[in-house]
Amino acid sequence: MSRGDGSAAVGRAELQGAWEELDLGLGGGIDRGPGACRRFEHLAERLRTPEAAFLLPELERRLADCVEANDSFARDLVAHVLAGACGEAALPALLRASVGARNDDGGTLQLDLLALFTAWPETAHRLLLGCIASHDPATRQVGIWGLSVTDFGGAKYFALVADAASDPDPGVRAHVMGTLGSIFGVGDPSRARALLIAGAGDPAPEVRQAAVHALGSAHDPAVTDLLTARTEDTDPVVRFQAAWSLAGRPGPAVRTALERLAADKDTDVREAARTALDFPTVR
Repeated sequence: MSRGDGSAAVGRAELQGAWEELDLGLGGGIDRGPGACRRFEHLAERLRTPEAAFLLPELERRLADCVEANDSFARDLVAHVLAGACGEAALPALLRASVGARNDDGGTLQLDLLALFTAWPETAHRLLLGCIASHDPATRQVGIWGLSVTDFGGAKYFALVADAASDPDPGVRAHVMGTLGSIFGVGDPSRARALLIAGAGDPAPEVRQAAVHALGSAHDPAVTDLLTARTEDTDPVVRFQAAWSLAGRPGPAVRTALERLAADKDTDVREAARTALDFPTVR
């Protein structure tokens, strides 16, 4: 073995040892109380190097286990290591982890995905298009999210995302409503508006909720009339969103609707309506 081969073997063994120590800690061998991130940080940063790419299979398996266990702390830390060590090759595993993640607690998984999207846009778009074509609704949602943040202003994929407004799964339709209400909607403003208006009358309450929230930035009379009508929705979250979206809009019908919501049986709706009534009217 040459001197170079020996150094490489030592480096590989050190990285393997660092991973085993981190893996042990994430499995419960190290206290996760306050400051746990700092205790793991040196190991994670040591592993975020291309020399640790040989750990790809182990990292992928551990990440899948974290998602299955709904362990967001370990999930995000392993994903961070995987992204730093494997780069482009980490994208499929991180996308799968994003699909399976069952909470949204301000972790870093999406940040690592965004960094990989920026570094390898062609690979990212190919994988995201595959997500949108998936038979699994949660995977389709990840595809929609990914395209909405990488295709700025809906310049290329607006039609593909907009078509998902008719998806059979209400969770996907709701996700599309939120996307159309963002900067992505400028890809085709008239179609985005039409889909949001249609979404406000969707049979599924989660779709109506997302559409009414997104329409809050449109202040023309037709949208105001629609939002006023939604204050009588059977779903309290829709009424809550309608109250906030009507804040500051002029007209006696708006005020009458908000005054009715101010006596709503739902506490959150009442508070939103009372706050909205105090907003200065914008004409």
